[in-house]
Amino acid sequence: MAFWFAKSRRKDARVVILGVALDETACYIPGTRFGPDRIRACAETVESYSPFFKYNLTCLNIFDDGNIELEGLPGIETKLKSITQKIQDWINNQAKPLLIGGEHTLTLGAVHAVLKHYPDLVVLQLDAHADMRDMGERGGKITHDTVMRRIVDILKPNSLIQVGLRSFAEEEIEAKGIQRFKIDEPRSIIKAINNRPIWLTFDLDLLDPSIMPAVGTPEPNGATYKQVIDLLLALKGENIVGADLVEFNPLAADFVAPCVLAANLVRELCCLMSF
Repeated sequence: MAFWFAKSRRKDARVVILGVALDETACYIPGTRFGPDRIRACAETVESYSPFFKYNLTCLNIFDDGNIELEGLPGIETKLKSITQKIQDWINNQAKPLLIGGEHTLTLGAVHAVLKHYPDLVVLQLDAHADMRDMGERGGKITHDTVMRRIVDILKPNSLIQVGLRSFAEEEIEAKGIQRFKIDEPRSIIKAINNRPIWLTFDLDLLDPSIMPAVGTPEPNGATYKQVIDLLLALKGENIVGADLVEFNPLAADFVAPCVLAANLVRELCCLMSF
């Protein structure tokens, strides 16, 4: 199954969509491995024209390369290496990767690949949670709730920008060298990016659970869809070199509305990355 609007030939791809059916370190409700294909299925109801970016996806060079093969690979580190290699191959072909997850740990594999091409990379994290624990809640150094800590370990100083956080472990409250903003501070966010290349990582629990309940760890008092679109529009023209949309879990709330919302966000991210 592929996103129906991804009509580009492989060799012409400007944006390549990659599913990442990763569900290795879930703490609460597993099921994110079903996210990529469920979003693809719901995308059948989504128009290809973005009323926000004023683009039609069928006119853009978007290619869906299916899901990265992870089944049977032993352990999270081996799986992340496979993700890194796949993204590296596509960047070498001058395409921007858009990963559809899958648990948030996948972002570490992506950043490892992108840093080889963009050493001055900024990671822009849209999320309810800091994901800055040193050790995962259920153990392990590489998990969905330590992923940003591991990413900070490999980035230059002051290269992680966190937006929309509203839930912390005590050790995550004071985080040196990290810039944090509210969702409705786009000018400050753009200023902090400072014209550097961006990997955009979007955890769907950024959104309020009243509109996005299909995540493993929902948090009240989240962002609205309009706030998200306003921020994405503010990022138009910035150098977004890749992105991921993670933590969609159809087993947490298996009905159509949140899935269609996620599919709409895939459309908007494709538009944003096509500039």
